[in-house]
Amino acid sequence: MRVFKQIIIWSVVWAQTSGPQSVINAQVAEGKKTVAILDFEGRGISQMEAATLTDRLMSEMVSTDAVILVERNQMNEIMEEQGLQQSGCTSAECAAEVGALLGVQNMVSGSFGKLGNTYTVDAKIFSVETGATIRSSSKTHKGEVDGLLTIIEIVAWELVGLQAPADLLAKVGGGPVAVAEAPKKAKKPMSKGMKRLLWATILLGGGGYGAYAAGLFDVAPSPLPEPPTLPEG
Repeated sequence: MRVFKQIIIWSVVWAQTSGPQSVINAQVAEGKKTVAILDFEGRGISQMEAATLTDRLMSEMVSTDAVILVERNQMNEIMEEQGLQQSGCTSAECAAEVGALLGVQNMVSGSFGKLGNTYTVDAKIFSVETGATIRSSSKTHKGEVDGLLTIIEIVAWELVGLQAPADLLAKVGGGPVAVAEAPKKAKKPMSKGMKRLLWATILLGGGGYGAYAAGLFDVAPSPLPEPPTLPEG
């Protein structure tokens, strides 16, 4: 029965990729892992909202082209045949059991939460074989629930170990940050003693470059003409 179920799930993967089995084999050879995503648990949001956000996570994970994703409908069908339901599968042990049943290498599970007008997303991808967490992502969003759509798209990229596209990051203010130029320090007026020192430096042969080297000018000046006669006093 276990072998039969694995044959079914690989048939689903084949249909999802719309290509011959050799294409799937090539994807696996490239290092792409087979992944299944459980419906995220909703804490403070409706199950319909949680399911919609989970669908968006699946769609974006497919867009990354970094994994081979099992379609959720087919996964539900196989789980129901085994007397399992996603809504009650929230523990790591249950998720690992489902992953083993499906014959996938990695599983993704997580939850959405709400406290006041602040929403949270907690997600992780872990190995079915070892149970070890491969990557995890936690996000916070303040505002309307539909703002989580962009957040969950970014989470999808992070779970597969890739940088999210710039347009996604820009939507949540995570794009390139402009660095403000440091204000220039205002220069203090030159005292009479400093003026005399400046002229002494010029007359002794340093010229404008001597004054520049002494830190009196910010930019090296052009060569000065013949020094003028110093005023008395």
